[in-house]
Amino acid sequence: MKTKKDAIDTEEALDQMAADESDVGPMSPAMRRRWDAAQRTGKKVKRGRPRKSPDAKTRIVPVSIEPLLLQQVDQYAKTAGISRSRLVAEGLRLRMKH
Repeated sequence: MKTKKDAIDTEEALDQMAADESDVGPMSPAMRRRWDAAQRTGKKVKRGRPRKSPDAKTRIVPVSIEPLLLQQVDQYAKTAGISRSRLVAEGLRLRMKH
């Protein structure tokens, strides 16, 4: 069984390993050439959210809902683990099927 002293020794050893910079240094010219070549030929990564197609974009639609019904909708959505918007959209789809 590990004692509290063993846990402290382990943490100290981990801190020493994290602070060790003996294997860190500047890139050699060969490494720099490979790095630059990879940057030029590599696929550029776009940051942020990917753009949606115009057909997939959502629109904000103001809808009037009674306060008590809105409270019930929010509670149901929370217990179901979905957003209010998704719940409303699913309800509209179901209603339009009939």
